[in-house]
Amino acid sequence: MSTVPMTEYELRVGRARQLMRAQGIDGLVVTDPTSFYYFTGQKVPIWMLGRPNCFLLPLDGEPVLITWSGPEMFARVYNRPYPSWVKDRRIYPEVPLSFEPTVDWGLRGALIERKLDRGTVAIELGQETYLHMPVNDFLRLRKELPAIRWVESGPVVWGCRMIKSAWEITAAKKACDIGGRAWSRALDRIRPGMSMRDIQAMILGFYFEEGADIDSPPPTVLGAKGPGGTFQKGDVLYLDSGPSYLGYKMDYTRRAVFGPPSPRQLDEHNGMWEILFKVMDRMKPGVTMAEVFEYSQSLMAKRPDWRNYSDHPAKRIGHGIGLENEPPSLSAFDKRPLVEGMALTPEPKIESVDGLVNPEEHIVMTASGWRQLSEVPGWQLRIID
Repeated sequence: MSTVPMTEYELRVGRARQLMRAQGIDGLVVTDPTSFYYFTGQKVPIWMLGRPNCFLLPLDGEPVLITWSGPEMFARVYNRPYPSWVKDRRIYPEVPLSFEPTVDWGLRGALIERKLDRGTVAIELGQETYLHMPVNDFLRLRKELPAIRWVESGPVVWGCRMIKSAWEITAAKKACDIGGRAWSRALDRIRPGMSMRDIQAMILGFYFEEGADIDSPPPTVLGAKGPGGTFQKGDVLYLDSGPSYLGYKMDYTRRAVFGPPSPRQLDEHNGMWEILFKVMDRMKPGVTMAEVFEYSQSLMAKRPDWRNYSDHPAKRIGHGIGLENEPPSLSAFDKRPLVEGMALTPEPKIESVDGLVNPEEHIVMTASGWRQLSEVPGWQLRIID
């Protein structure tokens, strides 16, 4: 059974149904592995992405989970709870038993049983959602159930996922605390001559010692200019991303210089974090993503000597964060307002001779502003002797 409390799933299903009812949607189908985990508690391992996993939520009645035979088999053979709260589970064989060009994974029958074969059903069809079944299998489903009106599921899925519950914020804070302690331990041990890979391996070990999810990825480590990808005097270490805890990710950056920093290095580092904190102070509920972006650009314009990476065509200085890098985008094109409960990573950037100067903090929107989850280690430029 998932370690996420049942009350959390009840909250998610209730919110999804509220949004479905408001938009005239009779059923929601979720196939994207991350959203599937969000609603069901069952993780989809990366090596199994070729087999669809579906969550069907009718507006009324019990939901349905459609998945491969492995989770049920492991639960039965090893006397463990099934890794989901959903009771109605449709299990298909480990691989299709035929070589037909299309496969019915069981979704057709579930839709008929839930009386959705003549309703409006939302599934991943849009820009911010991803259908995770072969396109030809979906086309077969659409042909066999022609009375269904298929619509995009993003407004429902992201209407749930973009606003974090108190439990989700606690999990994200735990991820930041775990990753921050691991980074602090590593920064105390890093010395000139170490390679980027050496540092990644060390930090990854610290993640697990501190309690991170076992599938947490290594951090992004950049900046080494020495032979074999090793750090030498004058190089600037760039750390980004972080571990996860119960699926919730840490994402912020820290930097360290090998030897005494130059005046330029200090100016770039301190100046960019000063801009970041000004941007964060502009972030309040009701302010749009585009307004935050434009304010950041106005601050960056005061330093024409810096190369503003955020002025590229994407025009983006941050994103939502939760189970993955998520909507919304702090960009010139995103007109959505900030809302209490959103988790975001504001990060204006410049390009330097040392690499990217990318101040980034992991924050959650509150009723009056923001709360910072990325407290350790501090943002100041670390000096490594």
